[in-house]
Amino acid sequence: MSADFARVLDGLMQNRRLSARAVSRASGRAESTVNQLLTGKLQPTHAIVRDLAPVLQLDTADLFVIAGLSVDSETVAREPYPATAEIGQLVAAASFLTPPEVRLLVQSAKALRDETREHRGGTS
Repeated sequence: MSADFARVLDGLMQNRRLSARAVSRASGRAESTVNQLLTGKLQPTHAIVRDLAPVLQLDTADLFVIAGLSVDSETVAREPYPATAEIGQLVAAASFLTPPEVRLLVQSAKALRDETREHRGGTS
């Protein structure tokens, strides 16, 4: 299954114009892990796939199925963000930015988060 997943992962990344480095940075996974997945040397696990799904703009349960992993109600309930696709789109767009532009984007996102918390009365 890892060879099949490797081909699909490579296609998803190419379609979204994401490098292994961009996927690594966005998912919090080592670049070597992403490269091993791409070559089929590493089997995808639930934890790895859960980290990759938002970056690839896919629902976690869908990527589990693609990876040949089991999907249960607990897995689906753990979906970290209601805006998974949008976060993936943001990562894809950011992958074309220069390092200073990425820093500015991060600063802007943090400012937006803080402003939103203020409007909600200090809660997230």
